[in-house]
Amino acid sequence: MEQKKSTQKRQQLLNAALDVFSLYGFSGASLDEIAQIAEMHKSNIFYYYENKEALYVEVLTTVLQKWLAPLQTLESELEPEEAISNYLIQKIEVSRTQPKASRLFALELIQGAPHILEILKGPLKKLVKRKAKVILMWQEQGKISKEIDPELFILNIWAITQNYADFSIQMEMVTGKSLRNRSMVQRVIQHTVHMMLYGAIPRPEKEATTQK
Repeated sequence: MEQKKSTQKRQQLLNAALDVFSLYGFSGASLDEIAQIAEMHKSNIFYYYENKEALYVEVLTTVLQKWLAPLQTLESELEPEEAISNYLIQKIEVSRTQPKASRLFALELIQGAPHILEILKGPLKKLVKRKAKVILMWQEQGKISKEIDPELFILNIWAITQNYADFSIQMEMVTGKSLRNRSMVQRVIQHTVHMMLYGAIPRPEKEATTQK
């Protein structure tokens, strides 16, 4: 019972930390405010984490794990249309349900990613390289245009899907709707999937010439 209670308290603390860090970043965040939102005394934070930075890195690492999980499903055994469509939909869903996590990650990157640089250069880079090989294999099979750069393609997917969370206010002001609206979610999915799979302008004549 005590272990379960401790786990719940730790999750409550992480949720509160995400709220505050996503608004102010690492430097601007206050442990006092985090403790207040988590409904615990500030000293209790140090029972779980050595300092503010340790708490911040834990929140960031948790965010990364959730985001990278869908990328693991991009496998060569699947048809690219199915695999990429499913991946895009999952990424859009993450932006819809976890916008604070996306904004926190964006704030960290804007500042040069000082707290997760080793993760970006290590595990993240290796995963992207591995999944880029999947895209390369599809290209060799003639299933994806060879004009696509595999690594940049993955980065582009991140950019466009996370945009819906990081710049949600911009989308809402321009379109009048956000991802809180179900019809807008479907609109975003349909547009994003089509754009990433087929591009904006069909070029049948060029493709026919290339094939000859």
